[in-house]
Amino acid sequence: MEIVSTLWEERMLGRIFAPLSTVSLPLVYGLSHRALLRMGATSQERCLNGIRAHYYAMPARGAGDLPVLLLHGIADRAQTWSFVMPQLTTIGPVYALDLAGFGLSGFPPGQRYATIEQQVALVQAFIREVIGRPALLVGNSMGGWISIRVALTTPELVVGLVLLAPGGAILRGRESWEPFLHTIELADARTVRQALRQMYGRPPLPLYLAGHGLRSLFRRDPVTQFIAHLDEQAMLRPADLQALQVPTALIWGEADRFLPPESREFFCANLPNPRLLLLPGCGHMPQQQRPRQVAAFIRRFAQEISAQAPASTL
Repeated sequence: MEIVSTLWEERMLGRIFAPLSTVSLPLVYGLSHRALLRMGATSQERCLNGIRAHYYAMPARGAGDLPVLLLHGIADRAQTWSFVMPQLTTIGPVYALDLAGFGLSGFPPGQRYATIEQQVALVQAFIREVIGRPALLVGNSMGGWISIRVALTTPELVVGLVLLAPGGAILRGRESWEPFLHTIELADARTVRQALRQMYGRPPLPLYLAGHGLRSLFRRDPVTQFIAHLDEQAMLRPADLQALQVPTALIWGEADRFLPPESREFFCANLPNPRLLLLPGCGHMPQQQRPRQVAAFIRRFAQEISAQAPASTL
């Protein structure tokens, strides 16, 4: 009887909050877009590799001249960096890119999703054609995975890497990722709440109210088709991390339960000499939960690598 009552309550709450939840994410995105523009960002588009790529750009503030490119995770968008982006302009010009199929960016021609290889090619084209010189790549989750692949295949485009809970570790193969793949299906309200706790540790109430909107993001083609067509050959192996030729930093929230549990140890053990920032009580989205600490860490890391490496152009 208690189970029936709980299910009934969930359905009733779903009916009450679903309309609010559906409009809450677009509202948040609209507010963060306007906030970025007020803080001096511009919203721009460029056709790269046949993809309409949207991005935000902020000019450097002060003497810093190292470009910074921010890459979001799966089902996310460039606005995830709203709290961090203005704090990085002392490093140099800052760019936040909507990856292919996410935010306001389009898809590769004839597709409804983009592979890791296509995302890597988009980022490479962005650095060459928009930024015009090697950049510091900062990537969260899937954005970290893409950043590593860019640095491996075209190290001349990358000055350094800052990885926030990066994804893509092969671990024990698909077996390691089955619980994660099941979670991001977000089949019901209970799974949505579980995913929020895994991502944020203790999510604020507004995130629970946005659960229906979050579910819709994860059930769109760019996510579901990406997962369905995922090639394990594109995943990261120990030898890939060990082959990196650029300075690397790693940020991880200690309350992050979103990725498979072995992920953090995989990166800590195999990245060559990473600078490490562990954030107690923080989940999978440090750029949203601890923006000041994240920005300060990135600024210190940028100062270190700028002092070591001479300026270069493409």
